[in-house]
Amino acid sequence: MDVSASSKDTERRLRRCARELPELTFAPDDIEHLRDQIGFIDASCSRFDEGVRAEAKRLATAVRVLVRDSVMGRGLLSRMGVTSLLPWADGTVPGGARTVRMVRERGVAPVGSLLTVIPHGATTWEPAFTQVPLGPHRVAFGYWWGIPRIFDSHGTEASRSNVVLWLAHHDGGAHVDDLPHDYRAIARESSVGDFFSRMGGSTLDDSPVPAAMRQIAEEVRVTVRSAFDGVVDLTMGAPVASRGQTAAG
Repeated sequence: MDVSASSKDTERRLRRCARELPELTFAPDDIEHLRDQIGFIDASCSRFDEGVRAEAKRLATAVRVLVRDSVMGRGLLSRMGVTSLLPWADGTVPGGARTVRMVRERGVAPVGSLLTVIPHGATTWEPAFTQVPLGPHRVAFGYWWGIPRIFDSHGTEASRSNVVLWLAHHDGGAHVDDLPHDYRAIARESSVGDFFSRMGGSTLDDSPVPAAMRQIAEEVRVTVRSAFDGVVDLTMGAPVASRGQTAAG
């Protein structure tokens, strides 16, 4: 999709959300749960930014609660009927997707992460938004959730959903379980590059997963807040209904 078409698609999604979301009715409990989860994300983002990178696991759990649909149940945003309506912030390294496409066209497997950056003098990966603030680009949820954004030397292509569910289901977010082979390679065995371990760091420093999860969390809270702004106050303890909206009982 060229820049012009992408811009028009973003505008269309934003207009539709602005038109339809204020007409929806939300149960008070669901609004309170949404406030809670966004509050959890805010708190964990703050601690992550202070250096507690293990907060990536909590972020994965909160994001999973919001967006993941499965045979066992719906994510909170689907329960509220807005997952497919929201225009999802798609923040990546500028030109990254084009580079991946060009590399593939040459018959070479791409290696790297479009959700993270390596600032000068850094000792590990950082989320992309720290150097490239989230712009206006918005996409459909299915694309946002499923498009590959991390590529390793074994040919693994990991999406945002992979990052979230690996952390939440296997690496201590909501459960601890044996790590899938692909995830272990990325998160423990430097398969996206040994940029930091070869300079004296550990193989954990080589993992883009924590920073990618922080990027995902930023995209989620920007997406949700911008869509609900003026419709529902997401401040914890605020009245349930606002701007004339009637909350379902």
